[in-house]
Amino acid sequence: MRHLAAFALLVLLPGALSAQEFSTAAMRPIALSEACMLALAKSEQLARQSEGIKQLEAAEQLINSAFRPAFDLNAVQSKQQNSASATKGYLSGSYSLFSGMRDYISAKAASARTGAAKLDLDRARQQLYLGTARAYLNLLAAQRELFIRREQLDVTKKRIAELEARADIGRSRKSETIAAKTQLAQDKAAYLSAAAAERLAQQTLMFLTGLDKDLAPDSPPLRQPGALEAYLKTAILRPDLAARRSSLEASGHTLNAQDRNLWPTVTLSADYYPVRRPMSAPENRWDAALALNVPLYNGGAAQARRQSAYADKRAAELEVQLAERQALMEVRSAYDEFKYTSFQTASLEEAMALATDNARCQAEDYKLGLVTNLDVLSSLNTVQQTRLTLSQARVQEIWTMLKLETAAGVEIKQ
Repeated sequence: MRHLAAFALLVLLPGALSAQEFSTAAMRPIALSEACMLALAKSEQLARQSEGIKQLEAAEQLINSAFRPAFDLNAVQSKQQNSASATKGYLSGSYSLFSGMRDYISAKAASARTGAAKLDLDRARQQLYLGTARAYLNLLAAQRELFIRREQLDVTKKRIAELEARADIGRSRKSETIAAKTQLAQDKAAYLSAAAAERLAQQTLMFLTGLDKDLAPDSPPLRQPGALEAYLKTAILRPDLAARRSSLEASGHTLNAQDRNLWPTVTLSADYYPVRRPMSAPENRWDAALALNVPLYNGGAAQARRQSAYADKRAAELEVQLAERQALMEVRSAYDEFKYTSFQTASLEEAMALATDNARCQAEDYKLGLVTNLDVLSSLNTVQQTRLTLSQARVQEIWTMLKLETAAGVEIKQ
């Protein structure tokens, strides 16, 4: 039964391959800039972060409300035992004249937190841009691989046809034909594996962009990097590092506010009574109070809050230092990766030229009877394999350049 299934697979494989003949003619062309723009508009994660910023802005407005007076309209009907009922209708107002500057400092801390969240959102956009570029280039590489493997299949088929013709007249061995067919079966398996990878890459890019049609990415231009020092200077200004500094600023404001926990507070309040029954005297329509509160002892709560705020500030300082070192490391790593990827691409271009010359020489030697058909087939396969590796290296070179720009916090534009 197992042998029968294997035989059926071999019989059906050519039909399955032809049914999955690859072409981008019916696909939707897309550029990297468009893909990234669609991904930015589609991302639920960015939208959720935007809503978080709105919450912080609302919290900031709530803190700022402490700088304004508060007014209330009140109505009270009360009754005590053995006493007549009392009615009050009055307008009350209050204003905090002095709170140890805690409200002012808290407002600055809230503003710094909101600014940090906005900067984090900017960095998230850059990271999504890079993630979309990765998916875009994965699809581009997969489609290039399919084209190359398709050509490799055609080359192998032609050599098999020639071997069969030569075997019929006794000029080639049957074993050569079988070896070539074995190579063809392996090439078909590699082609189908590449086709599966292309479908996965399609689904990933369609998910990111929100499009529901197969996509045919264009090849982005390759930009050459500038000096490493320029990227290192730019990386220090990255939005996520600026966000960490804003968080450190907010921690400093919080610590400053905790230092004023034992400062006195002064509050002004007043009430006006249009309705007041019974009223002891007709002229008693209003009252006012100026209150002074001086904290003396709260069981050590103020000191504990200050210690906690100091620890938060110290942690924020360490986070800034770590983020800066990581950013510089990312830039240096991406810069080195691009450099060695460029060296690899140049070496593969040289190998491609040599492999092409070798295939041409093998074909000429074959006409003279100096080499076998399998030698020619092997040289042609070497050309195709080198071409495939070179194609992947070129895509990797574009990717490492985008990674370098993102590590430096440079806005990616294609």
